[in-house]
Amino acid sequence: MSRKANWTAIRHGIAVLVLLAWVAPGEAWGQGPDKELARLAGTWTGHGAGEEVRFRDPNGLLVLTVKHKTEFVFEVDREGNVLGEGSIEYNLERNASGLDDLVAGVHALMGLAQVPGVGVDGPLGDAAGKIGEQATEVQGVTRIQYDAPHLKNGPETRHFKFSGRLRRGTVRDAQGKESGAFLIQIGEVLNFMRPGGESDNTLVAEYEVNKVKTEATFPCWSPFIEGDGVVRAGPGSIHVAEFQQQGSHRKGKKVWEEYGYVWLARQVLPGK
Repeated sequence: MSRKANWTAIRHGIAVLVLLAWVAPGEAWGQGPDKELARLAGTWTGHGAGEEVRFRDPNGLLVLTVKHKTEFVFEVDREGNVLGEGSIEYNLERNASGLDDLVAGVHALMGLAQVPGVGVDGPLGDAAGKIGEQATEVQGVTRIQYDAPHLKNGPETRHFKFSGRLRRGTVRDAQGKESGAFLIQIGEVLNFMRPGGESDNTLVAEYEVNKVKTEATFPCWSPFIEGDGVVRAGPGSIHVAEFQQQGSHRKGKKVWEEYGYVWLARQVLPGK
């Protein structure tokens, strides 16, 4: 190769190096930032709700359903990382109509048992007698008194922080056809704080039978469960992410019955 040809090759190589110096690492090889993903960066705000049957008596006497409402805000960076915080309100709803009917029936049987010449036979009669004996053991109690489980302090509020990831993925429609989409996965929240910053991951339930109160504790639960929120175009230049899931025996727990979780987030300030 002649000196002229060598010099030409060297100059060409220098020009390529100068060009690469002006290009961000990775972009020269077709691995630059995802411009569509970058448009989803910015501030998002959202809200959600859910409920889950945590106890259902097989005889229909009592159903306990936990419920929550949540509001949250998060930032998405140009690489799709999610970082945010929010608040959640917990409540415990009880359906004791079956228990009410049973107690009313037992009261009626106890009344019959006190009438001379009237006998009460069978299992219900035996139960009435035993409950009646227990009722008389508590001074001042002449009838069965109870208050089904409920949150001791009423609805409880907690604050939390979370992280997640926005990425490319696929969704399947009702006909089973797959298409590309952006998905948001928010990680399960494990740590909660009371207003003011005190760490508290526990809720307290209380119930009462014949003036005897009993407390039971159970953990706070995350407003976000496993699964992806699906991003779609919203009004103007913003985007919206939606999540909805129903099922039963979440996390494989047999005592937990049907559940439903939903949340919706919208981009309120696109990133630059």
